[in-house]
Amino acid sequence: MRLLLLVTCLGLLPAIGAAQDVISWDQLSDRQRELLAPLEPDWDRLPPRRQQNLLRGVERWERLSAAEQDEAERRFREWQQRSPEQRDRIRERFDRFRDLGPEEQQSLRQRFRDFQSLPDERRRELREQFRNRGRADRPPGGAAEPPMGPDGRRPPGPRGGIVPPPGVLEPPAPPSR
Repeated sequence: MRLLLLVTCLGLLPAIGAAQDVISWDQLSDRQRELLAPLEPDWDRLPPRRQQNLLRGVERWERLSAAEQDEAERRFREWQQRSPEQRDRIRERFDRFRDLGPEEQQSLRQRFRDFQSLPDERRRELREQFRNRGRADRPPGGAAEPPMGPDGRRPPGPRGGIVPPPGVLEPPAPPSR
């Protein structure tokens, strides 16, 4: 009898959990509804996992300072103003970066910080050198692609249009023997 009761209860757990995961619009707090207002028409049709992710995003948003929220809003507006092609290129670069090993990611981050620490004039010079590099190889009106790495992939590009110093995107030289 105990075993039957235990099996029955365990069998009901997924249904109970699923019922708890679904959150109706009316169950949200006033602040959550305010922040998620653009999603109201679709909220009840969103998968529970998506709802939970969005609610975690609301929690993170509320922990940000006013300055951090302003910066996030500015960057979101900037993102919205980009063309679909620009967004796709950024997503591809992000995916390539995410595919790198932790050491490679850290190395790129450090090189980027090094670049950011340079004086403005030196950064402008390096950006100009980078833009002019390979101009003859560019298609009319097109941007030059960074060189291919030894693995056949292009290295991740800089965020926000900031161009790293020369040598950052090139693959490292093979070790000398």
